[in-house]
Amino acid sequence: MTKEINLRYKLNLQTFADGDPIDLTLEEALSGEDLLVYSRNLETSNEYLHPILFPALETSELTVDVIKEGSPRLPVMAKIAELGTEVEYASREGLTGSRIEIPKIQLGRYMDERLVRLALQASQSYGLRSEERNQLRNRQLNDAQFAVDSIRARREWIAMTSVWSGGVNYVEGNVNVQVDFGYTVDQKPVLSGQDKWDDIINATPLDDIQLWVDQWRAKGIRLRRAMTSQKIITLLRRNLSIRQHYHGNPSGNAQPPQLTKSQLDSVFSEMEFPTLIAYDTQARTEDRALTGGKLSFTTLRMVPENRFILLPDGPLGNYLWAKTTEEMIAEIEAEQTGDMGLYVFRDVTKNPIRLRTAGVALNFPAFAWADSVVSATVI
Repeated sequence: MTKEINLRYKLNLQTFADGDPIDLTLEEALSGEDLLVYSRNLETSNEYLHPILFPALETSELTVDVIKEGSPRLPVMAKIAELGTEVEYASREGLTGSRIEIPKIQLGRYMDERLVRLALQASQSYGLRSEERNQLRNRQLNDAQFAVDSIRARREWIAMTSVWSGGVNYVEGNVNVQVDFGYTVDQKPVLSGQDKWDDIINATPLDDIQLWVDQWRAKGIRLRRAMTSQKIITLLRRNLSIRQHYHGNPSGNAQPPQLTKSQLDSVFSEMEFPTLIAYDTQARTEDRALTGGKLSFTTLRMVPENRFILLPDGPLGNYLWAKTTEEMIAEIEAEQTGDMGLYVFRDVTKNPIRLRTAGVALNFPAFAWADSVVSATVI
């Protein structure tokens, strides 16, 4: 059943022309409400980890105080006292505060003037023909998909950049977003020389992982998840010391075959190491400068290929989101689907004539457990 609303988002393409506006004709092609509902029901990529690592949390403030607790897993023992003595109160340790301003994430595309002319010409006669209506509808749905995908990709980039680097450093044009979650040197070890894991003959990755796991266990933090690239996993499967660990080395100079992924997993399980997964998700950015007069893009990895990241169980914090100003102004009653306030809308410009579809969101992660992550550079 279609939900009736009193307010519609009008597209008055003929505000600059004589006669009645043609917003109802374009609403035939795709209503603003349809676009909103469509965009909020698009499937989320299963490759994205930010919904797991940073569950969504709504906030009404765009500037929020984020408190990070320092190693709260080890309990502080109570005092032993005699009967009748006053209770001694402990201080709050390791609390650090920072203020994060939730940035706006936005991108859109426009319908070119040729399709706008098609809509105008059709409205001046007998309305849009079915083929024209379908063409407009499909173009707009594709643009809605584009806007939603772009925002979800940027959310993933922000979350995963926070995890592997301990902060976010985004500078483009007049926009400058710099957030430091305070990773220590111990959280970002860098291997060198023969210790680097691409030296499959001399490197000893099991010793490295054991060191990191033990360091954090001593702080009361159990690192139970490991994330790295498929390239690093292949190097681990080919590593001589790991192959000898699995197959045995009675002669002292055995050269056993490389491991399968399941065999590598069994080594990790035997040593009570974190569960290992491959993460190679990528996205593109559109380059402002044309290449050879043509549009160009740069492919970026969400996490560098040379990182081995150790994580604790459970969420690392929350992905804060707030309702966008655009949605507050539009006053469209729509079902919230939990997609962190992502809002898709349309508008029209007169010069040049463009029918634009845009997506906006106010999102940023609060990384409460930033002290519980190890991000090692291993090659």
